Order: sequence, then C-alpha cells, then structure tokens
Amino acid sequence: MTELARSWEAYWGELAREDEPALWDSPPATAVAIHLQYGRPYLDTSLPMIDFGCGSGRQTARLAESFARVVGVDIAEQALTLARRDNTAQNVEYRRIDLLDFREVAALRAELGEANVYVRGVLHQLPPDARGQALQGIRELLGRGGHLVAHELTDRTRWVVQSLFEADGPEPEKFERLRRHFGFGTPALLGEERQLDALLTRGGLHVVASGENTLQTTQLGDDGAPVELPTEWAIAQNPPPPRHDD
Repeated sequence: MTELARSWEAYWGELAREDEPALWDSPPATAVAIHLQYGRPYLDTSLPMIDFGCGSGRQTARLAESFARVVGVDIAEQALTLARRDNTAQNVEYRRIDLLDFREVAALRAELGEANVYVRGVLHQLPPDARGQALQGIRELLGRGGHLVAHELTDRTRWVVQSLFEADGPEPEKFERLRRHFGFGTPALLGEERQLDALLTRGGLHVVASGENTLQTTQLGDDGAPVELPTEWAIAQNPPPPRHDD
C-alpha cells in the first residue's frame, strides 16, 4: 500500500469511527447534479460512468439516476465500506482501484470498454508529478466516446482556507482534520489561473467546456451556513484523431 493510500485509509477510518461526513460530502443537488447539467450536451449516457475518488458514494448514487451502469472507485477501502453501506443502487458497484496503477486502470477499461469519468476534488490531492499519470489513466478509460467531468479546487481556494485557519477562535474541525492528515491549506493546489483547463490540456485532453463555481462543504461557518470554496469545472475528451486529406 502506498503512503497516499495509507493516509486516506486513516482519514476515512477516523470519519467512520466518529460517524462524520467528509468535508466535501455536499448534497448531490449542489454538486453532481449541477455537473451533470454542464455535461449534458456532451455525455453519452449509454456508456458506463466511473466515479473516481467516490469516497462515501453520495455523489455516486446520484450518478446512478442518469447512467445505466456506475462504478464507484476509491483508493481507500474504509471509504468503500461506507459507500456500500449508505449509497447502494442496483446499477452501482464499488471497487478499490488506484488511479495511478495503470495495470488496474487498463483492466477496468478492458472490462467496461469506453466510459465516462467523473472526478471531483481528486486531481488537486495528488502530488504534482503524479497528475499527468492520473490523466493518462483517465484518457485510457475515455476512449473515443467518453467524456471527463472534472471539478477541482484552485489556488484561490488555498487563500480562503488559510483565512479560516487564521481567524479568531478554534479551527474549523473538518478543515483541521484534512490539515492534520494531508497538510491541506498550506501547499499550492493546482497553481495558476484557469489551472484545471491548463492541467487537462497538458495531460493530452481536449477541453470542450469549462467555468467557475463553488464547492459547498459540510463545515458550517460562524453564520451557520455551509462554507463554500471557489472551484473550477471542466468537460474534456480525447482529441479526435488527425485527419489525413487525400
């Protein structure tokens, strides 16, 4: 097991023991449902949908309302235990797969064929030198017909998180837990304006739509409302093969 996997197992195990939702376990109406609206002009719903970094499966269960087959994937078995317990549906299955293990990704591609991929808050968590490797795996899964729906934190998010840590009073519990396990809020996240577009393009993908929105967290602010973080979204696909004119 990699160090990253061990960290996520510890994080999800702690949440399970304390019966606490993850910071990003937003109501699906404020998360995946919005992302599916963005992707509606592009997504082939006859293809399977793979939810990478599915966590507790809250968004995965909503994807099952729009796709005939959905596979929720996470690196942490503790997260998948929660997903199988709390967010089941006849057309959903959960598996432990490491996005950075190309053999595991290739086996999933051989089984499912072309697929759509949903990635929410996963790429920014990877070491910078591993993000290209992750996108290589995603490209393999997409084939020619699939689309990626990505939703990620940005460098601007870091400043919001730091302001929460620097405010008077106790640190927000859910943010503190992430900082304790992963150093969240201190390193840069993705690094430049419109960084998600740039990251996907560098990874060999063709971005067909993108924009900015927010992540509604499960952490309540001083006003009693959920803390919201600035984010970016993008829809991408593999580039079409080059044309050879006669």
